[in-house]
Amino acid sequence: MSIEFDKPTDGSDVEVKATIKDKAGNTSAEGSDQSTVADTTAPTAPNVVINDGNDGSIDSADLVNGKVTATVKPVDPVQEGDVITITRPDGSTKEVVVDASNKDDINSNGISIEFDKPTDGSDVEVKATIKDKAGNTSAEGSDQSTVADTTAPTAPNVVINDGNDGSIDSADLVNGKVTATVKPVDPVQEGDVITITRPDGSTKEVVVDASNKDDINSNGISIEFDKPTDGSDVEVKATIKDKAGNTSAEGSDQSTVADTTAPPELTIDSNGNDTLIGNTGNDLLVGDAGGLKTNFSAGKDYNVSIVLDLSGSMNWSMDAPTNGGSANQQNPLLGESRLEIAKKGLKAFIQQMAGHDGVINLQIASFSGNGNPGDTGTGNSYNQVFKNVTVDNIDEILKFIGTGKTDGLQAAGGTQPELGFNKANEWFKDIGKNGFENQTYFISDGEPTNWIQDTTKNKIDSAFKPLAEQSKVFAIGVSANVSDSTVSRYDNTNADGTKKENWSSTNHGEADVFTDANKLIAYLIGGSENFEPAKVGSDIIDGGAGNDILFGDAMNTNHLTWLGKDNLIYPKYSGYSTLIAYLKAEVTGGIEPTRQDIYDYIKDNFRDFIAADATDLATKGGNDKIYGGAGNDIIIAGAGDDIIYGGLGDDIISTGRGKDTIMYDLLSVTDETGGNGTDTWVDYDVNDKINFSADFFEGLLEDRSNLADYITVENDGQGNAVIRVDRDGKDAKYQATDLLIIENKADLGLQDLLNQNQIIIG
Repeated sequence: MSIEFDKPTDGSDVEVKATIKDKAGNTSAEGSDQSTVADTTAPTAPNVVINDGNDGSIDSADLVNGKVTATVKPVDPVQEGDVITITRPDGSTKEVVVDASNKDDINSNGISIEFDKPTDGSDVEVKATIKDKAGNTSAEGSDQSTVADTTAPTAPNVVINDGNDGSIDSADLVNGKVTATVKPVDPVQEGDVITITRPDGSTKEVVVDASNKDDINSNGISIEFDKPTDGSDVEVKATIKDKAGNTSAEGSDQSTVADTTAPPELTIDSNGNDTLIGNTGNDLLVGDAGGLKTNFSAGKDYNVSIVLDLSGSMNWSMDAPTNGGSANQQNPLLGESRLEIAKKGLKAFIQQMAGHDGVINLQIASFSGNGNPGDTGTGNSYNQVFKNVTVDNIDEILKFIGTGKTDGLQAAGGTQPELGFNKANEWFKDIGKNGFENQTYFISDGEPTNWIQDTTKNKIDSAFKPLAEQSKVFAIGVSANVSDSTVSRYDNTNADGTKKENWSSTNHGEADVFTDANKLIAYLIGGSENFEPAKVGSDIIDGGAGNDILFGDAMNTNHLTWLGKDNLIYPKYSGYSTLIAYLKAEVTGGIEPTRQDIYDYIKDNFRDFIAADATDLATKGGNDKIYGGAGNDIIIAGAGDDIIYGGLGDDIISTGRGKDTIMYDLLSVTDETGGNGTDTWVDYDVNDKINFSADFFEGLLEDRSNLADYITVENDGQGNAVIRVDRDGKDAKYQATDLLIIENKADLGLQDLLNQNQIIIG
């Protein structure tokens, strides 16, 4: 017979007993059996959570390194020996045996698992059971979720507009900016967000909507950013985040900034009355070319023929007699022959041509003998034309002329000037009437061969007459071997440089004969025995934006010297050509200086140019009007009565010689100095004035009796006077602020300026 009964509590002792009673009523002894109830209770099913943000949908924000994660945690504490089995969505399992090392962590934090993200739209289930050490297995714990859109967009295409050469140069810039284009590889949709990161870390975020979607897909997105420093590495990055929150990998492009800094604008204007306007960069503007006084007028064009005697006697010294004299006179020291000195004179003359603001076409036409017995004809073999003499071809011309007796032009043979006159005549005919003025410079060191014969004179006169009809002729004698009368016979100019019409052997100009090299060169260049600075004009100069260097007149370079400087080639007042030669000798190692080299040198040494001008009273100056504009400018007004507007920025001002005025306009109504910055005046003089515009001060009385409330002058303790302005006087809107530092005038006071009528308002 079988019986059943409810299972007692685990661990209970169980006893079943039985007796038999027969029909006569007799009862047997008890039969029994005992047992104990073992562990038969299954664990509670574990808690399973798929990490989907508790919304039943796995999106990109829920993924960890692209994986789906889930956590399995016991409801009741597990014990050592328990086994937790986790089943992933693909059926694979992870089994964890509980032991002393992990029990506490499992009970506190559970067990984390990860698995590859199934296909978007898939249903996901994670299951888990716990089996205790008695072999009891829990019911399954589980969690379900669905995979949403978790596929990241393709990284966008990023292109820095650098001409596809990996280097950003000036041609790649747009209005001084670097540009880049970001374009999706796959079409973007409304709600997508494109984030672009510039090289400086700043970002631009574009949300795709109906108004821009098609354009972005077709053309991409353009951005611009300030050009980093030359030599910098540049990277632009971009990502696309779709409306489901998935972010693409970064698209990027790299490039390197090449030399994109524009050199300073360098303009050296004519000696006329000109207007110079700078650009937005750092400019070097020089109001006048300056240089030496020449026979060239500002702005005019010329055809110039140099008819040069290259007879054999040009190899002698300047003081050699007709027969050549001593051996030393016939073979003078290096650099002392008539030929070498004439070459220096020509070079100095051509330096002035190169700085002329018109066009000068040049012919060098030599003469000597014509192959007569005893003549080699060498000196007659040169006839070279150079179109438009400028700094670009001057080296070619100077090389053609040469330096010593054996390079460039060389002398040999007799003296037949008609051969040179004929060359000049033919050239003037060939070049035609181009509106240019024709000038001829006739240079000779001795009487023509067979000069005592009338037939010789008639032959030379016949060649000269047509030349005199179509050209001014300036005649110059070199050495005592040629008489004034002979040289003057072949000159057709008056003392003022004008042409003498109807030339004849008795109606001619007056020429000079020189035995002194300096006087020869000075006369060749300017028609005077002494070097004279050229007259300059009254200019208007506006630097515009940038840190500009502005000269009202010509830059004075008389102070520049270097080892090997030849003062016959670079005499006083030769100006810009001297600066270039100095820089080649002392700064650039013989290489032609760049505009940046020139700008940098003057910026670093501007006080030397100011001092040279101040100590040279012969330097001419125009009455210039100079505007510094925006930026920290260096203004060197030069001689003349100049008006200077420093403008925005902290400017350095040299007014130079003359009666000058520094102007202060109201450039900004909110600024303490009216927008003028703090300027420095390096060469104050009692002849100069400071002029404030009528609206510069607020509340200033008409009789100026309260002027001391607005302008103060203080000693800065460093040897300077400082003019301070308070634009509203005693009112609180503005405060006293430094406007103008006057160097080396520590004792100057406001009353001094007023007594000398140096403060003007309105």
